[in-house]
Amino acid sequence: MENKVVVHMKDGTLYKGITQDFLPDKDSFHILHGEGGGIPRKIMTEQMKALFFVKDWIGNKDYVTVREFVDQKQYGRRAILTFNDGETILGTIQGYDKARKGFFFFPVDPNDNNVRIYVVASSVKKIEFS
Repeated sequence: MENKVVVHMKDGTLYKGITQDFLPDKDSFHILHGEGGGIPRKIMTEQMKALFFVKDWIGNKDYVTVREFVDQKQYGRRAILTFNDGETILGTIQGYDKARKGFFFFPVDPNDNNVRIYVVASSVKKIEFS
């Protein structure tokens, strides 16, 4: 299955493309630029901040993300996630385990361009559960 993704690397580099081989327990995966053209780029998972599974690559720079938990049916534990670079997002976590290399995070805002996010644990400054 193809997934539209935006890869945020720990050094601030961004890559946008499609992945067909991402698995959370693997050390690397590949992305194809844009609509699948070009040579696949190998991404080392531990060098990432996070892998954002997106609705589209353009997004809406003027959209203001919901910054509070609203009463909607969401699965998992509510959490406020702060990355080492200071970015903070609200959402839910399912099956969080400190011993794992990463985890999936689901943004609280259903209108956000991010559908889900795979977060590399070493890029997290703190997680506050609410």
